Amino acid sequence: MGCFKQAMKHIRTLVVLAFILFSLVFPILIGDQTSTSMAVDVLLLTGAAVAWNIFSGYTGYISLGHATYYGIGGYVLALAWQDWHMPGDYAPFLLLPLAGLVAGAFAIPLGWIALRTSRYTFIVITIAIFFIFQLLAYNLKGISKGSEGIFLPPPSWSSDLFNLPFYYVALALLLLIVGTSWWIRYSKFGLVLSAIRDDEERVLGLGMRTGWYKLAAYVLSAAFTGMVGAVAIYFAGFINPSFAFDQTLDITVVTASMLGGVGTVLGPIVGGLVLVPIQTYLIQQFGFIATGFDKILFGGFLLVILLLLPEGIVPSLRKRWYALKASRKTYIPEIPSPRFTSIPGVSPGYVDSTATQGTPMQSIPIEQQPGEIAPAILPLLSEQSLSLRMSMSFSQKIRAQRLVPISGDSSMSTHEPMAASPVTSWRCPHCGKPFLLSGNTCYCPRCGFTRPLTGGKQPLSSSSTLPSGT
Repeated sequence: MGCFKQAMKHIRTLVVLAFILFSLVFPILIGDQTSTSMAVDVLLLTGAAVAWNIFSGYTGYISLGHATYYGIGGYVLALAWQDWHMPGDYAPFLLLPLAGLVAGAFAIPLGWIALRTSRYTFIVITIAIFFIFQLLAYNLKGISKGSEGIFLPPPSWSSDLFNLPFYYVALALLLLIVGTSWWIRYSKFGLVLSAIRDDEERVLGLGMRTGWYKLAAYVLSAAFTGMVGAVAIYFAGFINPSFAFDQTLDITVVTASMLGGVGTVLGPIVGGLVLVPIQTYLIQQFGFIATGFDKILFGGFLLVILLLLPEGIVPSLRKRWYALKASRKTYIPEIPSPRFTSIPGVSPGYVDSTATQGTPMQSIPIEQQPGEIAPAILPLLSEQSLSLRMSMSFSQKIRAQRLVPISGDSSMSTHEPMAASPVTSWRCPHCGKPFLLSGNTCYCPRCGFTRPLTGGKQPLSSSSTLPSGT
């Protein structure tokens, strides 16, 4: 039972390890090149969704032009391989850091300009940046070869193992992006980004320079997107402006992130694993016909998400899980045990009552009265206040027990401490102070009010003098 509880506490770690182990053995277990090729596309597009979430999910600035850096990373790899006359096979994978650096370098001035605007204007500017770079790729034919594109030589390894290197490189890149996203989410940097998403004006009022935080997240997101684009271009073996700067990529990553949960670590992964296989399957099965159909499908998915799951799959499931745990948990308030102030010479649970001088000591048991213990409906009552209340009640009992007759009434004995009528009050009607007893007369030590011990006699006036021996 204890092992099971420990396992439940580390459920996230177990799920992550299980996912990594399954991903490592997936191509070996399947052995189908079509399924492995689909898995490569799923990993790459999921990585692009996680990279997009690092900026847009954490800051709340929605970017609809991240395909710009996807295309920049692809062209960097293609042009570097072509101009440097690099061999094929594994050598192009060494250009992935360069593709990420160049994409991040382009993101610095573009992000600095775009992020000086409001959130809604930022969306329009990112779309404009995307179309600008797409047109540049069409018109700069000396660099990009225009619509003809650039062909990359296929790797020389066996056709049976053709997809395996791309699969494991894509998996490693995805794990790198997810690890970075997780680090940002639970760091001070991510805390500032989340605060910007919630209330940027308040963060500015606290003296934080939000512009640098947003720009850093934007550049990091663009660099990872460029690396994903470089792997995708090498896997496809061909690049042209329409393939590198594809607006469908922006729709895919945004829809996948919103489906899984924007601003969470696992959200884009869940959304990518659910949505991207559908897109990849449609493209592989129907080819060019599915190019327009998947956009309609993604638009429908986006509408369903906004209507039914506005927060995404992961946040919605988390809330329902917490609600289920709260409904099953029964709250039983703890009743604090009473604490009595210890008095020297008095045994626990008993009070030594003395009447006046010369009266022998009597040991009378204390009975708990209703209302002397703090009610169970007040669980937030502190132990100090409870102890104070109990000690006050304790002292009141001592005073009440001292109202024992000293002498001679035949109707009372010294062993019957509470022989007075139940309706007789032992407090002064003027000041509320407990009476003291002198013979058969009760008197108030504060205001001098007196009355007889028994209820049948009329009380004496407050100006009456007390009998001798008081």
